Amino acid sequence: MSQADLDELRQQVRDLTNRISRLEEALAPRAALLGAQEMDPPASPEEADILSQVPDTTSILPVLGASLLGLAGAYLLRAIAESGAFPSRVVFTMGTLYAVGWLLWAARVPMKRRLATTLYSLTSVLIFSPLLWESTVRFHMVTAWEASTILTAFTLIGLAVSWRRDLLIVATITILAGMATAGALLIATHDVLPFTFAFLAIAAAVEVCACLNHWLGERWLAAMTANLSVLLATWLVTNSHGLPEVYAPIPAAALFAAQIALLSIYLSSVIVRTLLRGLTFTNFETAQCALAFLVGVGGALSLSAGDARITPALGSFALVCGAGCYAISFIVLERHGSHGRNFYTYSTFGILLVVVGCRILSNDGAAGIILSLLALVCIGMGGLWSRLTLEVHGGIYLFLALALSGALRQAAGFLLGTAPWSGSAHAALWMGAGVTGACYLLAARSLPSLNTGWVFRAFRLALVGVLVWEVVGLAAGGLTGIYHGLFGVAAADPFCVTIRTGTVTCVAVILALVGSRPNFRDLARMVYPLMLLGAYRLIADDMHHDRKAALFLSLLLYGAALMAIPHLRRVQTNT
Repeated sequence: MSQADLDELRQQVRDLTNRISRLEEALAPRAALLGAQEMDPPASPEEADILSQVPDTTSILPVLGASLLGLAGAYLLRAIAESGAFPSRVVFTMGTLYAVGWLLWAARVPMKRRLATTLYSLTSVLIFSPLLWESTVRFHMVTAWEASTILTAFTLIGLAVSWRRDLLIVATITILAGMATAGALLIATHDVLPFTFAFLAIAAAVEVCACLNHWLGERWLAAMTANLSVLLATWLVTNSHGLPEVYAPIPAAALFAAQIALLSIYLSSVIVRTLLRGLTFTNFETAQCALAFLVGVGGALSLSAGDARITPALGSFALVCGAGCYAISFIVLERHGSHGRNFYTYSTFGILLVVVGCRILSNDGAAGIILSLLALVCIGMGGLWSRLTLEVHGGIYLFLALALSGALRQAAGFLLGTAPWSGSAHAALWMGAGVTGACYLLAARSLPSLNTGWVFRAFRLALVGVLVWEVVGLAAGGLTGIYHGLFGVAAADPFCVTIRTGTVTCVAVILALVGSRPNFRDLARMVYPLMLLGAYRLIADDMHHDRKAALFLSLLLYGAALMAIPHLRRVQTNT
């Protein structure tokens, strides 16, 4: 190799060395930065959670931009409408379809992009609600009924498009927007009926979803607005001042249909969920069924003054529903051995509906007779089939019958005061004492399986208390009535007072004797309550009269009873 070749090779090596040095100098700061990052400790889990919650502006900004473009399109449509280039109804139709398009787009966004779904849904309602408001209230190009129909359709579309992928946020925003817009239009237009039916339609749609276990949390809001709208319409029609002049007319037939629709929606929903789906009554369903019944049936009764056909229809409807609840409780649920919450809820609604139906269809006297018969039937069937619920319902029917017929009140007048024996008092007392005695005998002959529970023992004790109250009242009133007839004295005569106090005392002694029998031990428990009643009469009535002979007789009878009763009780215990 020549000297020239060696010199050229040395030059190439020198150039290569210089290039490598320059590259190393350029890469040195980056390598130092990477080394420092490797030495930093890893982020804690708390820091990682905070960092994960920080919104990514690169994903938020495009979504916000798209939403703003959507609102810009809405303003463009409004500008076109104001220019008069197209008919107003055509522009309104275009705007409504434009809002629905955004709702459809929100439902088609991928599941992981929840922010986009939310903002696009809000964009849809921000386009639709002001458009419908201005078209109805400001420009009057849409009637109230058309607005309520379009609003209901928009809400149903929102529920439908969110159904397939179970998009709760789309359904919630749509429902809230639909109810808020309906409420605002109701107030602005003073036309209650169209938007009341819109509320009812939205509530029905929500209940259909609930029957399929979708969006249960929104039920209470839809139910509340439906209740309030029907209640408002009812009050506007039935208040003492009449419908205000600024409000649109509300036909009684249409209002009655709204009241029945409210009740039908929630009764149907409960039947589907509890019977067909086998779900348990929720607190919401129990409360809402009661509220729907009060608003629907109570409101319909307030309309009955204008139509005599409403009252019998409502009474019959309540009785049929009550019979249906009893059938569900004791035939359907009892057959499956279910005594849980559904059983007791249906049976409770059954007794309430039957009582309301009887009261609607008849006056106090007739309702007392009907409820007395129901008491005998329920207690007899409950004892025969060993159904404690029927026994308790029979006791409730009996108490209500005595209250409506006036038997309890009249017995109280004879036992606590100086009521005269006149008029129809004897008829109500005789009926009350007879029915109560028959109910007690039926309860005493119940199957032994019922006698073990404390509930049944408490029921029999209450039944005995009512029976003793009626019998003692009847005896006190009858004896004083005989005394009045023989001597022609007033009911407040001192000897009449003594007769009543003596009657209470003597019945207590008789119960102490009768209570020794095994089947009538409940009667013995009424001895000391009767003696306390006798003491009250001595202090409140007997001692306030000047006839010492009458007071002597009262004290004599009461003292003798106090001495005899403990002896009779000891004899009873020994035997």
